[in-house]
Amino acid sequence: MKKFLVVAAALFVLFNLISISANAGEGKKIKVVYHFNSDDQKIHKAGLINIQNHIDAVGKENVEIIAVLHGPGLTMLQKGKTEEDNFLRIANLKKQGVKLGVCNVTITRQKLNKDELSVGQDKIKDSDIVPSGVAELAKLQSEGYAYIKP
Repeated sequence: MKKFLVVAAALFVLFNLISISANAGEGKKIKVVYHFNSDDQKIHKAGLINIQNHIDAVGKENVEIIAVLHGPGLTMLQKGKTEEDNFLRIANLKKQGVKLGVCNVTITRQKLNKDELSVGQDKIKDSDIVPSGVAELAKLQSEGYAYIKP
């Protein structure tokens, strides 16, 4: 009988450890970076819809998404160079917690006016600008962000 109780207690402890270990990852946000470096409006639209689908699937509280834009990808933020629906999609995604990483190298090299880059009706903020889009992608991947290229 004593052996039975010892084995039962050991199994109880083992199952609790397994349960604790399985639940350790709960509450941890999935980290994802979406990469935009094309001026193709269809790619912009598809990528922005992918981000919304991602949020819908896992819940905005369970995911941290950063959209990094560089090179021709900055056309997403320029009136007259992108579809109006994409402006609205980006604004809606920002309201859900999606962050932007807008490449300062591109802004500088293309002599863009930061005040002409916008998200919906709002201008981009200094906090949306990163020194280099490609450097930001590498940094985020080294921090465990999953990489998605629409």
